[in-house]
Order: sequence, then structure tokens, then C-alpha cells
Amino acid sequence: MEKNRKLSFEVSFEQPPTAEIAMAGFLFYCNGRFLQQQLVQKNRLEFNLADGNTKAAESAREISTGELRLLIAPVTDKNIFKVTSIEGLEKYKAYEPVIKKNADGLLSILPIPGNISVFWPRCYCRVTGKVSKWFQTGGSWENRAVCRAKVHICDVDAIRYWIYKIPDRIIAKIPAAFLNPKELVRHPIPIPDPPPFTLNRFSMAKQPAIFKKITAENKIMDQAAALPELSLEIRQSFASQNLDRIRETIINNYVILHPWFCLWPWWWPYFYRLQELAVDYTDANGRFDVNVSYHCFRDKPDIYIWVEYLINGSWEIIYHPPIPCNIRWNYACATPINIQVTDPRVPGNCCCNCSLPGDLVWIRTVSLSTSVSHIKQTSEVLPPPGQSTGYDRIGLTDAPAAGDPSYLPTAVNDYKRPFGGKPSLYMGFGSSLPNNSIYHYRWSYKQIKDADLNDVSDSFKPLEPIGGTVNKGYQFEYTDSNGDIQSAPNSVKLGPFTVGPNDNLYIIPPERPNMAPFNAPETSPDWHEQTDNMFTMHFDSATLKNGALPGGDGLYEFKLELFDQAGNLLSNVPKSTFKVPDFDNAGFSVNAPDALLINTSATTASAFKVLMRFDNGQCQGEIFTVEVNGAPASLDCCGFAKYKPGGVEADLSLSFEATHPNNFAVFSFGVVRGTCDEVLSSANANGMVIDDAMGYVLTSGVYEKHLTPAALLGECYLNGTGKAAFAQNLYVTAMATDGHSRQSNKDAGDVAAFALEP
Repeated sequence: MEKNRKLSFEVSFEQPPTAEIAMAGFLFYCNGRFLQQQLVQKNRLEFNLADGNTKAAESAREISTGELRLLIAPVTDKNIFKVTSIEGLEKYKAYEPVIKKNADGLLSILPIPGNISVFWPRCYCRVTGKVSKWFQTGGSWENRAVCRAKVHICDVDAIRYWIYKIPDRIIAKIPAAFLNPKELVRHPIPIPDPPPFTLNRFSMAKQPAIFKKITAENKIMDQAAALPELSLEIRQSFASQNLDRIRETIINNYVILHPWFCLWPWWWPYFYRLQELAVDYTDANGRFDVNVSYHCFRDKPDIYIWVEYLINGSWEIIYHPPIPCNIRWNYACATPINIQVTDPRVPGNCCCNCSLPGDLVWIRTVSLSTSVSHIKQTSEVLPPPGQSTGYDRIGLTDAPAAGDPSYLPTAVNDYKRPFGGKPSLYMGFGSSLPNNSIYHYRWSYKQIKDADLNDVSDSFKPLEPIGGTVNKGYQFEYTDSNGDIQSAPNSVKLGPFTVGPNDNLYIIPPERPNMAPFNAPETSPDWHEQTDNMFTMHFDSATLKNGALPGGDGLYEFKLELFDQAGNLLSNVPKSTFKVPDFDNAGFSVNAPDALLINTSATTASAFKVLMRFDNGQCQGEIFTVEVNGAPASLDCCGFAKYKPGGVEADLSLSFEATHPNNFAVFSFGVVRGTCDEVLSSANANGMVIDDAMGYVLTSGVYEKHLTPAALLGECYLNGTGKAAFAQNLYVTAMATDGHSRQSNKDAGDVAAFALEP
């Protein structure tokens, strides 16, 4: 290298571009360490390792050009100047030449290839659409907008640019998979979720045929028959064993091959690379609308979209379908993209100008779905429907939960399920808050009874949030280096704070982040969750770390108190300040009844309260060996049972364990005969684990039912000469909810099989 520490290169193109392209060069060590970046000026790129942009140590030592890596890229996106890694330049389709030195010591590089520079010019496309979700309201379904969702808009990177980076071992596997469908690694091609009110068109009617089940080979062939036909030319190329020819065949027939690639999820990372073009947030109508750039050489961008939503204070993925089957190929710019999400955690509460008036404090729900008005506040002993053993319903809810199976039906006023997991407490605050009089809130709790509903002596303790703090996020606008308007997130801390004489206080947020006391300085800030319905506390009821309920399962009282700006407790709050959802329509508020208030007078109260029963017990489930005349049918695990020992028909009994420490579980036990998908109603049962159910007698957690061979064998009985095989499936399902989703991690189950012969 020249002793003056300067490098100079002439930059040219194999195929001159139709318009001038601004370019920059990036210099790295061969180990990837960044050295310097410079603009290409008048077709020349110059670096000076002795200038102030390079460390003194670099400028002091002699460096061989063989130790350097040079990359040249377009600067149509000014964010490129923030890049300091070779990996970061990949998205800009950078060209990496080999640095040459001639006999005179002059440096040179070859012209930029046309198959790279073709990717550099950028065009713009408008991507617009709507995010919505079906909700059931009463007896009808309504497709509601999903507002404040984070929409990630991505382009599928052109395979021609990077297919030669796919390892040979992956390319070599393609021909066998395409030419021999029997070897397919099957993965169901996803279909769009139907509206929830339609029948499943893909369900199959029950068939009486004994051999209803088809073979795996037939199913594979049926799937292959539905795929696009491969031409003779494609087949010949795949059979050539020439990896470069196979690569070119994939490039030239990429659209035809997508339905095939959809069957192999493990190939997707190799054949589908995404570039995120933009992130937008849906408005009150669920709409997103943004301009994105793409490579002009292509017809139009290939758009793939995934969506996040703020749930309990953190962004969670709610829509991320399989990539190859959900790409809008050659997207027609400005064509609406309508996305239906099905995630049960997403609410349908978008509204315009829906702030609460005045100083109101509306205690709404537990984890967005369970209204506080649907939590039983008094003792009432009732049995489950169809069973006779009663249990106390105090602190339980009648609300359904995401993940409920069909054998866990819910009905209004059937208070059956406890709380568990990690619930959140949602509230709404009036537009006049915070003010000097009502400025802070605090949640606290105490245990009233243990898991068996025995009285417990306890005092109120502050409810500790998961993570130690409660933050409220907001979105704001800014202008990027290209002069375009972009969005970005930020947050403020609500608490806990010690203010005056009290600790563990949380600030009531104003209507907008740029209002006191937060005064967010950014442009157009807006809360992710509006103050009329926001989460105020997220706690862990099960794990001893993260501020769990130390008393374990049982009945707890939760208290909400209000404080002024100086941190003084308010003890004479107008009763009309505290609101709860209307029992019949949670979208309407009503004054909190005295049963949900503390220290009430004719017009005032000191706090809000609610009783909630928690149970994080683990279910147990096990299927036992079939018994013949009261004894196990077999001492081995082969599952054969003779139903006519000594020529006399035996008494058969099926038994299983289905338990939960405090009986807050339901079970479903099913028996299927042979391959006909025929469910035996005489042997099946479901119910709550508290009592006998459908002919099964419960004794110490074990259910047992006696059946005749004819009842089990049915059409296979053949006057006492037939035989058949049976499958038994047991599901023991926890009933606890976090207020939105059932705590399925507490479930149990078992599978077993047996065969009857004379």
C-alpha cells in the first residue's frame, strides 16, 4: 500500500445505468472490522487511512491490500451511512470487487456487474389495507377493526440475487423431493381462516365403512396431484444433477414452484428471505397506508405482511402466516390488503373520541376479557350441570376463555372458574385526570381464605408488577435522513413511586403523552393503549418470583385506592367516581355497587375492592388397564383382553384417573373402535372432576364404568365371535383463566389402546 496511506479506485459499470446513481464505498479488514466509508465522486473512490476517521493504530501500521475488503453500494437510502458491518450492507445489494495492484503499484477494481447494478435503482409503491377480526356480539358476528396494531411490511428478496449463496447440499435435495412425491415431508398447506359463523367445508361426514381410513401413501399422492404440473423441461433439469442448472431452473420457474415449496417448512429460510420495507400502525379504522421502495428492475414488489399487537405492555405477534403461501406476488400498488387476525388476545375496542369524561375511574376487566362485574362476590354452593356435588362459587367468574374445549361450556351466571397464571387489571381514566385531587392509584391485596376456603388472617400488601415497573408506551413521528415521515416507540414510567407519606403509587396518565405530567417532547405522540381502557397492573399469581401471591391458591381481596398529587390517601371519594361495566353490556359503565366499595357512606367511599379466587393447581390424568371380571385383563402391556373366558361373557370395566387438587378441572374420556372414527357413546364421558359423570363412578379420583362386550363391540360383536381394537383418549383440562386465556399449561392427559377377543 502507498506510504501516504491513500487508496484510490476508478468506479465504473459493465452496463451504464439509465440515470445517475449515488454510491459509497465501505472499507473493512478481511476479518470484517470496519475501517472507513467514503462517497464515490466523479467515478472515483478514495480512502485515506491517515485521516481522523481512522484510528491512529490503523494509520501507523503498514497494511497489505490483500488484508482489505471493499464494498460499494447505492445511497438511495441514507440509512446506509449508519452501517458499519458487511452483514448490514447485504440488504443494499453491495458489490464486493477484488482489489488488484499492477506492476506500477496502482490499484484497480473491475466494473460493477450488470446483474448487481440492476438492483440499485429504487421505485416507490403505496401499500395500504386493513386489519380486522371477527367478534361475536350476542347472537351475531361482527367484523371489527383492530386499531393500534403494528404492521410489518416486507418484500421478498429476489432469488436471483442470492440463490448462489444457498449451500449445495440444500440444492442437491430438491430434485428427489420434486420428482418423487412419495418422499414429501408433508406440511398442510394453510388455508385462510373462514369467518367464525360458517360451517367447516372441509369436514368429512361419518362413513359406515369399516376401512374408512386411507393409507399414508394415498394421502401423499392426493396432495401431490393438487400441485402444479411440472413441465418436461423442469423435470429434465432437476434430473440433470447439475447444481447450477438446477439453480437456474428454480429462478426461471419460481412462481410455479411456490406451492411445492409450501410443503417444506425447513426449506423456507433458504428460499424466502424478507426485507422489511416499512412499519406502520393501524388507525381507529384498522387502516394502514405507507409508501415503500423497491428495486425498479422488478415489475412490482412481492409483499409479505406480519402483525404485532401490544398485549399486557409488550408487543406480541398476532399474525405471522407461512411465508411462501401468503406472499402478494407482483403486488399491484395501492390495492387494499385485508388481514383477518384470529388471535384471541386481540380486543375489538377501537373507537373515535371515546375518552371518559371528568374524574371517572372505570375498573373494567381482568386481562381485557373478563368483566369485573362477572366475578361472584358472595358465597353460593351449587353443583356443576348434570352432576350433584356442589362447590362454593365465591370469587369465580362465568366468563369464557380462549382455549376452552367443547366440554367446558360457559353460561352467564354459571360461576365456575377460578383465576390463575399472569392476569392484568384493566382500567379507564377520565379526561380531567390526573389533577391535584386525583393523581395516583395503587393496587394492593390480602388473602381472605385458603384453597379450601378456610379463613386466613392477613393484611393488605402492595401488588407487585411483573418486571418491577409499569410503563405506558406511545408512538411518535419523526423525519428520517431521507426526509420521510416515520414512526417510532417510546414509553413513560407510571410507577411505582414513593410520594409523600405513601409508596407503591402509580401516576394516572393524561389523555395524551404530551400533556402534564409527562410532556412528551416528540412530534404527534399517541398512546398505544388509550387511557379509557388500559392495563394498570400485570402480576404473576403462580410463580414465587415476580411478585406472586405468597399465600398460594385461595380467595383474595384486591383493593384500588386513589391519592392526590402530594401522595395523600383519599378517603372520601364520591361513590359515583368508581365505575364498573354493565353486567349485560360491558361497553356501558354503571356506578360500582356497594359490594365493590370499601367504607361506604350515602355518597362516598374510600376505595374499590373485588374478590377473586386463584387456583394454579396441576391436573393429573391416567388411563388404567381394562378389567375382566374385576381383574386386569393382562399382565403385559400388549392390551389384549378376552371377553369370554371359559366361554362365559365377562363383565368389562374401563377406568381412568382425572384429578385436580381443588377440583377445578373438567375431563373428557373417549373410546374409538377400529378405523371407522366411530365414537362409543356408551363408553364416553365428560364432566367436572368433582363428581360421578355419565355412568362413571368416582372413587378417590378414579372413574370406573362397567360395560358388556356387546356394548363395546357393537357391529363387530358378531354374536359373540367377533373382535375389535379400541383407542382410549383422556383429556383433563384446567378451568383457571388469566382473564383472557385458559391456563392450558396445567392440563394432563393420556392415551391407551386395547383389543377384545373371545
